[in-house]
Amino acid sequence: MRIGAVELLVIFAVALLVIGPDKLPAFARKLGEVLGQFKGYSDKVAKEIRETVVEPMEEVTQPIREAMKPIEEVDKTIRSSVRDVEKSFSGIGKPTKKPVSQPAAPAEAEQAPPAEEAPAPRPADPEEEEILRELKEIQVEEDRMKEEEK
Repeated sequence: MRIGAVELLVIFAVALLVIGPDKLPAFARKLGEVLGQFKGYSDKVAKEIRETVVEPMEEVTQPIREAMKPIEEVDKTIRSSVRDVEKSFSGIGKPTKKPVSQPAAPAEAEQAPPAEEAPAPRPADPEEEEILRELKEIQVEEDRMKEEEK
């Protein structure tokens, strides 16, 4: 909260009327002393809080932060590996591109069997599906944990 010039003038005028012009300088001096003592006490309290709470907490949290660094590195490595595995599994079970056939000679064209279409996609292996499902669950859990940390 800030006090502007107009507010200061109103406060001075009210103080002048209530206290009187002869006692106003002594009252202002006493008010200044009280405010100075209050500031001194509040500085002492802030210093004690900093010494008894903040600094010990920083001392406690520093080893925890240092211990978390290797875990975070492992987490990054695992996430990278999971992404690589997901990428390698993403193409499994998808149809391959139809091979381009060369035109046959006219005599052979009559006897050639009808052109085959691309093979139907093979059904995904249940184990592969299970692995992909587990990887997605792990990713969702990790994303949820990251959101909770924020």
